[in-house]
Amino acid sequence: MTDKLKIFAKNNVWLILIVTTLFFLNYYNKTLFQRPSIIHIWRQADCLSIAKNYYEEGMNFFQPKIHHQGVEGGKAVSEFPILNYTAAALWKIFGEHEFIYRLIEYALLLLSQFVLLNTLLRFFKSQLLALFTVSVFLTSPLLAYYGVSFIADVPAFSLGLISFCLFYTFYRDKQLSFFYLALFTGTLAVLMKASALMGLSFLLFFSVIDFLNLNARFKTEKLFQKKLLPVVFTSLAVLVVFAWYKYALYYNNNNNNGVFLLTVLPIWELDEGEIMYIGRQLFSGSFPVFLNRPMLFLIFAIAIYVSTNFKHLENFLRYAFVFSAGYFLAYLLFFFQVFSVHDYYLNNLMIFPAVTLFSFCSILYKREFIPANKTFFRSFLILSLLFNSLYCAAYYRMRTIKNDNMANWYPFITEEEKSLYDWVFWDYGISTQRIENFGSVLKSHGVKRDDFVLSIPDFSFDVSLYFLDQKGFTIGRQNFIEDTTVLNRFFNKNIKYVVMSDAVLQNEKAFINYKQHFEPFFTHNEVKVFKFKE
Repeated sequence: MTDKLKIFAKNNVWLILIVTTLFFLNYYNKTLFQRPSIIHIWRQADCLSIAKNYYEEGMNFFQPKIHHQGVEGGKAVSEFPILNYTAAALWKIFGEHEFIYRLIEYALLLLSQFVLLNTLLRFFKSQLLALFTVSVFLTSPLLAYYGVSFIADVPAFSLGLISFCLFYTFYRDKQLSFFYLALFTGTLAVLMKASALMGLSFLLFFSVIDFLNLNARFKTEKLFQKKLLPVVFTSLAVLVVFAWYKYALYYNNNNNNGVFLLTVLPIWELDEGEIMYIGRQLFSGSFPVFLNRPMLFLIFAIAIYVSTNFKHLENFLRYAFVFSAGYFLAYLLFFFQVFSVHDYYLNNLMIFPAVTLFSFCSILYKREFIPANKTFFRSFLILSLLFNSLYCAAYYRMRTIKNDNMANWYPFITEEEKSLYDWVFWDYGISTQRIENFGSVLKSHGVKRDDFVLSIPDFSFDVSLYFLDQKGFTIGRQNFIEDTTVLNRFFNKNIKYVVMSDAVLQNEKAFINYKQHFEPFFTHNEVKVFKFKE
């Protein structure tokens, strides 16, 4: 083994050890095999529903569908469905297992951290700082939860981060292969999630400067000796992104779909009271999931340090830092309304801590920083890793495992947070949990997959319908209780069965008023199924 290979192996052994430790500390060996996790199960079920319909109804990439029939034929799409399609294709080969979908997303997250680690080591040499930087992301409760989920946000962030690292490598070494890889991964990131645009934006910014010979004005390095192919492939990447989102808008509008958000929800559409409420939710609820509070303060302290040491940054990182900071603030403003409940929208903001830590490593390397007390410095980083790992694991397990011992013991999670998740598990258990594996029961009673069902209660589009693997419609609990005529709107929808996962609701007026239209079919595990009378 050559010296370079030995160094490479030594550096990555530490990454493998950290990943392995966190894998078992987070209890991934159990949770990877769970059904969609409770927190934001709605969006997870939508993604799984698309994969399931590919798997069952033919692998037509440009015809994604969901179980909910509020849209024509269930036709609906948001992000470029490459993850859903890949999962369905792997199910065709290895059998239908949800954990395969989780592993695809987890593999992309780990790949991004591998690329980040080795980019930092290649250019800035400090193994300790590189490992610490990577550990920040591996111990983020947000990435830990959604990185093994079914939602595209973390894969999009991962590919955007890979694109950034690859383009920086190209910027320094001028090897065109890194440019094309950066272009590919950056384009794929934006296709998966339009908000994951930073990796591709960096690349386009520097490339356009070079294409137009504006290097002297912007004080950037010359990138391309021959420009034809880079111009062609860059233009093609922009065209593909534009074409996809144009198609997605057409596809959804043409099928009367209001399922997926393909626009922004900005702060300026809210009144002062709403802004204050969402702001409190964001800072007290979402940001501590993004990173724990001490780490948040540390990242912003490092950002201030980077700002005050701008002269020690090369131009590439100066622009990258300004871009990512501006993106962070603009994103919060343009999507402010979603932060009342949707913490997964924060995943792509991880690019700002990534660029900040990247710049920090560069400054310390340029300034030939040597800590006065290496033992203290090393101990601080190790203790930070330990604290972050425990916090991340406790928070992740609180969200995925009912009455988890570690989450109950961990002292830095408040009683209010624990009580909230206790209620979430209880609420899930009195209805939705009963039908997690109810689809086979329906099929055993002769219910066909294309027989439309009405699932009650379910406020989402696809959670219960995906679990049942049935086409149909849903009614939320509150709507069912408050609107006594709610069933009226479904009589012309070709409904054949009603699945009531909380039988108490059969005593509500909304059901009693129309009881004559239904006849009992069967009851199983406290779930009542009714037939719609012809």
